[in-house]
Amino acid sequence: MAASIGMLERRARYLMGIVAVIAAIGLAAFEMGWISTAPSYKENAWYLVGGNDSLVITSEYADEADCRRKETASSVCRPGKALMEDTRAYQNEHS
Repeated sequence: MAASIGMLERRARYLMGIVAVIAAIGLAAFEMGWISTAPSYKENAWYLVGGNDSLVITSEYADEADCRRKETASSVCRPGKALMEDTRAYQNEHS
């Protein structure tokens, strides 16, 4: 009985050690910028932006004319450069 408890405890320690190492690697990846929560946009592309305050839906288009054809009252076309500037400004406000 004591041997099985000791084996169970050892496995639990190994599992928690592995979880801690994976969490540390994930945190380091965020801190080094390998993983980012900010979206990336192409500077020379056009994006159809729709959604609400908590969710932004974007579709990429090669040129402005294609994007403007798909524009509706609830979505607007914006260049990638402007979206990148908005993202940087938002990150500066919340950091």
